[in-house]
Amino acid sequence: MGVMQSTTLPRPVVPLPGRWTFWADQIVSPFAPLGPVDVAAFQCSTKLSGFGTGQVTLVLPCGLDPAIVTKLWGWRLWAMFDGVPYFCGIPSGLTETGQAAVVLTLTELPGYLVKRAWDVFPSKTYTQVEQVSIAADIAAPAADVGVVVVAQNPGGAFLRDRQYDYLVNNRADLLGQLSQVAGGPEFRAEYSMAAGSPVCTLRIAFARVGSAAAQLAARIPGNLLTYQAQWDSDLLRTHTFAVGDLPYNAAAGAARPVKVVDNAQAGLPRLDYVDDFPGVVLASTLAERASANSTSYQTAVLTLTATVPTDFPEVTSYGPGDDVTITATTPLYPDGLVIPAWLTQVDVDAAASTAAWTMQTTRPPTRHRETVTQRINRIDRMTAGQFHGGAMALV
Repeated sequence: MGVMQSTTLPRPVVPLPGRWTFWADQIVSPFAPLGPVDVAAFQCSTKLSGFGTGQVTLVLPCGLDPAIVTKLWGWRLWAMFDGVPYFCGIPSGLTETGQAAVVLTLTELPGYLVKRAWDVFPSKTYTQVEQVSIAADIAAPAADVGVVVVAQNPGGAFLRDRQYDYLVNNRADLLGQLSQVAGGPEFRAEYSMAAGSPVCTLRIAFARVGSAAAQLAARIPGNLLTYQAQWDSDLLRTHTFAVGDLPYNAAAGAARPVKVVDNAQAGLPRLDYVDDFPGVVLASTLAERASANSTSYQTAVLTLTATVPTDFPEVTSYGPGDDVTITATTPLYPDGLVIPAWLTQVDVDAAASTAAWTMQTTRPPTRHRETVTQRINRIDRMTAGQFHGGAMALV
């Protein structure tokens, strides 16, 4: 008896219509152009003091050689809105199902820092050093993939103490941690054209990387396609325990440093929360982190989300960190409520022509509950950091 074989025929895939175009080049200097790319779907997220992600469906043939397409971390894909660069992603994952398209997972270009370890041996200590200078040191390897790093402090000098042990963490995490303290620098990716080519800039600034210049406004009911306000008490606390780490040369049996901050709230019982800070070895840094979290989470976290069209306002005219004014008249607030906030994330869906805004009302931006995967990954990083603490630099 013969064996029947099942064959899935490739389905035709239609390129994405509208105002989005896509262009590729190499990721190493001199960043040679690879040409335009045919795309059927595109979504991306951009973040304040974080690194964006994206997903793109390439129509096959897409205009690139298959050897290039499958070379993960080997090229850059630029997403252009009306000819203006909006997002640049590095292909970091690829899915093929035998159809006339492949799906790429993208890491926003400055997110290359997740692939760069803190490789200064044995450790690097900053004593009363201006914080944007520290941030610029951390982010410096982004230049290897063509990112222009710009550090500014129009808010004045803010001196910090920091100590980073050899291989304690990747540079993306270290930069994010520095931005999470009260009064810490902010950073975001910005895009522009220079001499006919798209450019990605990682802008680091104190006190604000965004501005009110975009004059963003959201009205409910009004100009929003969707709206949601979410109060979350997972990280609410009145008593904070911050647990630090030990330096690589700590004595055997040494206890990890702990900073306790009591911030009693009227009408609330004592609510304890324990924060772990792997890699934080200085008492002054641990105190900063404890103080920031005690302040940020002294009330429930309010996160506002709303969806607007990508062309009103133009998606290239604003970015994470910019101010937004929310005017809400709802059954919960029948008399109306005006909420000043700022963008912490923008999620764009090119096919739907929408941009979803995530907005918050506290600084630094708050973090939400960990997923199981995030918790496992954090434990893995803490374990690895303990192991790396005793590592010797190769010579």
